[in-house]
Amino acid sequence: MVFEQHEFDRLEILAAEAIGEPGQRRFRLIGGLPGSVVSLWMEKEQLQALGLAIEQLLEQLQTTGVNTEDIDSVAMPALESTPPNAPEYQVGKMAIGYDEEEQVVAYFAHDIEQDSDADPVFSGRASLEASKALAEEIAEVVAAGRPRCPRCGAVIEPEGHVCPHDNGHLPWDPNIDSEPA
Repeated sequence: MVFEQHEFDRLEILAAEAIGEPGQRRFRLIGGLPGSVVSLWMEKEQLQALGLAIEQLLEQLQTTGVNTEDIDSVAMPALESTPPNAPEYQVGKMAIGYDEEEQVVAYFAHDIEQDSDADPVFSGRASLEASKALAEEIAEVVAAGRPRCPRCGAVIEPEGHVCPHDNGHLPWDPNIDSEPA
């Protein structure tokens, strides 16, 4: 299968979003230019890993002399809606890197059905400010899901949660602020 490649020298749109109700959400990264965007669908864990990778990259740059602590996160303008003809890919592999010459973060994504040695279907570069804003946005999107039990870490459904730490005897209601006894 031949995949179209989408290369953006400077991304003007770069956003993360979740679509659907918690527990049934789908996650994507949208990148490109006004009138030419690409939707990169991925698992929640992939999106979360991307956010963490951006944060780690910014920390690593700090050790090389690039002052990333004073960088203000500047989100790119929000996209009102994704055009119906926008290309969509299911991300199998994603990578980021730092372009020292341009002082930007480079993003690369491969479709899940691509050969491992194929060129990425998406590549683009964004400023450090936009990348920091993206990492913050990803953290918000991922955290907006269903709450987790503070004792066992399991997802708490709307009808409540039976924590294994209570041997199944005390269902925990997420609407009550205190932990089960």
